Amino acid sequence: MKVVVVLILVACAFWQATAVTAPLTLLPDVVEKGAVCLDGTAPGYYWRPGTGNATKKWIVHQEGGGWCYDEDSCVGRSKSRLGSSKYFPKTMSFNGLLSDDCTQNPDFCEYNVVFLPYCDGASFSGNKDTPLEWKGTTLYFRGKRVLDAIFAALAEHFSTAEEFILTGCSAGGLATYLHADYPPTKLPSTTKYAAIADAGYFIDALDEQGQQHIRPQYQYVFKMQNASSGVNQNCISSTAAEDQWKCFFAQYTVPHITSRLFALNSQYDTWQLPNILDLHCLPPKCQGADEKAFEGWRGTFLEAFAPVMNGSKTTGAFADSCLTHCQSMGGSWSGYKIKDKLMREAFADWYFERPTAEGQLIDGPYPSNPTCPHRESSDDGMHYFV
Repeated sequence: MKVVVVLILVACAFWQATAVTAPLTLLPDVVEKGAVCLDGTAPGYYWRPGTGNATKKWIVHQEGGGWCYDEDSCVGRSKSRLGSSKYFPKTMSFNGLLSDDCTQNPDFCEYNVVFLPYCDGASFSGNKDTPLEWKGTTLYFRGKRVLDAIFAALAEHFSTAEEFILTGCSAGGLATYLHADYPPTKLPSTTKYAAIADAGYFIDALDEQGQQHIRPQYQYVFKMQNASSGVNQNCISSTAAEDQWKCFFAQYTVPHITSRLFALNSQYDTWQLPNILDLHCLPPKCQGADEKAFEGWRGTFLEAFAPVMNGSKTTGAFADSCLTHCQSMGGSWSGYKIKDKLMREAFADWYFERPTAEGQLIDGPYPSNPTCPHRESSDDGMHYFV
């Protein structure tokens, strides 16, 4: 066991030493236009330039990191790297879909990667004109303006894009659904474009007790952040004013997306189990009613996932049964399989429209997938045993 640990540490150290880092670029000039983080500081981005034949091919990743669900939590968030650029690291390096290691990411390793650090608290969607004064702190809900400002700053580069992929995981995965149709409005009509949303298909579902656990939080954030202009506008225009909060959920947004879209999500997402189902155990520690709730969740999720499973060639999916959350940013990208097809192969085959593409891969129920790591629950339901 000690040898295995040493080898893993050496491998990680080697990757960290050889991965190309991306420097931070801040945008102080956009502050006067109101494009700011929660605390009023300037937004920014990280850019690792493309190489080889991919200098005009782009991946833009929207960082995840949850939401702040009320004013108090937004105050706390504004004093961290998820709410203030004062705490952004100076450089970043990437793995998974964003990796420059062509052995792990053979199809996209040479692409330009732009990483959007997340500092608005609501998936780049807020657009509230008036700052909020709350218990001695000024808060700005301006995520959509931050997104606009970054795209404007890179407009000259994007104007020659041959390919463009929008992505993100968790809150950034939800942002990918919300903004899937946004990049094509800023790109040449000839650009090959698609969006891949990782772990952002948070569903509008009842909790284990049959109560609305997540919906009231989404409704509150939608109003607090004034997000109606920062989500899919086809969804907004097709939804009654009192129900426009639904456009914050992927299941209600996907039917209105016109761009090519690939949904990457676990059917047993380990954020959704405690935060939507309100289930605080994982197999084999779920017993009785908890075990029944866990087993029933897959059906609930797949019912909400139906807009993705529409049989269209423009919509792809990889919905595994691993107990996990974000998957495109780490070893899962080159490790997890459905029907003997790696996650990265499933996306690349679909994106490049290869003859081997299977479109929508839906896994069987837990624990049928042998490529998933073994996990057991801890007190917070989120502990790994690999």
